[in-house]
Amino acid sequence: MDNEIFFEDKSSQYGDGILLNEFKGEFSLVAAKRKDGKVFMEWVFPQKRDGSKEPIDKSLPWKIKLGDKDAAIEALRFFIAELTGEKEEAPGREEPREGEPSDDDIPF
Repeated sequence: MDNEIFFEDKSSQYGDGILLNEFKGEFSLVAAKRKDGKVFMEWVFPQKRDGSKEPIDKSLPWKIKLGDKDAAIEALRFFIAELTGEKEEAPGREEPREGEPSDDDIPF
């Protein structure tokens, strides 16, 4: 993406915020900070997948993958609708299959 899109948390005294990042056609929301006019992604060491809580050797951006542009728009519209109470079924969104969690199963 030519221009980084950064949303700063106005309540943070440390420049915390969220960066909309595009990498190889996939969009993500990334934890980031703005310092001295520059935006820096926050990096983490995820746990190994072998069941241990040991971190892997390589750090990765702390991000939430949203998918390609169309999928990212759909996901963000879904959350906006949830927050505003305007629960309209998003186009292309299917009802959960039997045994899969639904919106009603969210614990918060």
